[in-house]
Amino acid sequence: MGYKKKKRKKESNNGKYILPLLLFLVTSWSIISSVKDKSPTALIADAYGWILGKEVSNPNKAELKVIIDQKSYLIDSLSNTIEELQDKSPYRTAIVNTTANELNLRSQPNLSSEVVIKIPDSSAVKILYFDEEVLVLEGETGKWCKIRYADKEGWVWGNYLLLE
Repeated sequence: MGYKKKKRKKESNNGKYILPLLLFLVTSWSIISSVKDKSPTALIADAYGWILGKEVSNPNKAELKVIIDQKSYLIDSLSNTIEELQDKSPYRTAIVNTTANELNLRSQPNLSSEVVIKIPDSSAVKILYFDEEVLVLEGETGKWCKIRYADKEGWVWGNYLLLE
C-alpha cells in the first residue's frame, strides 16, 4: 500500500487585510468629519454629489447657527411689528353703551344667531373688525362688529359701542 500525499489547499491571505482597511476608513471618516465640522453622513452626501458632479449644500454647524440666528431675528422683528400695529389700531378698544344692562355677543352677525355671552353695560371690549355691509337694524343704520370679550369672540351691533 502506497502512501498517498494529501494536497493542502493554500490559504488565502486576502481576509486578513479587510479589518485593518475598514478600521482605517472609519477612522479617516471620523477625523475628516471633525476637521470639516460636518456629520459623517453629510460627508457621504458631499462625496456622492462630487461623484455625480452636482453641488450638494450641507452647511456645517457654524453655518447652521448663523442661519438659525437670522431666522430668529426675522421672527422677533415680525412679532414686534405685529404688536406695534395692534397697538396703533384706531379701533383697538371700545366701551359697551346700551340702554339695557347688557349686550348680546352673538356667534354670527345676525339677530337669529346663538348668544355666546351677555356683556355688561360699560364693559371694555376689543374690536377685531367692523363688517363692511351697512344694515338697518330696528330702524337704525349701522354695522355688525366682531369683538373679543372675556376670551370669547363674537358679533355685536356696532352702534352699541363707544370707540376709545
